[in-house]
Amino acid sequence: MDLSPEEIPNALAAAAQAAPAWQAAGATVRFVVTEPAAEFTLDPRGALTDAEPTHVLRIAAADLDALTSGRRTFLRTVTARRVAAHGPVMQTFAVGQALTAFSLQH
Repeated sequence: MDLSPEEIPNALAAAAQAAPAWQAAGATVRFVVTEPAAEFTLDPRGALTDAEPTHVLRIAAADLDALTSGRRTFLRTVTARRVAAHGPVMQTFAVGQALTAFSLQH
């Protein structure tokens, strides 16, 4: 991922707002991204928020890039233990599937 820690939240927010799958998942997700480090929360509309999250995803920026670029599925990322996810399971997978539909602006 060629985004700086400051750019990651805005890039994901823009992608989430443009992805119907994100809104359909209906989750407020706290992203804890490493390498580079960024921590932020997106609401069900894709906006950055300070609201209490329903889910927490811990993921390295390279793995997030692989998901959002379609190089890796969310299921493969989970089973390879490349992401730690906390929240209701079915909704977590809906969030993960939404991430694979993102188109990040680099």
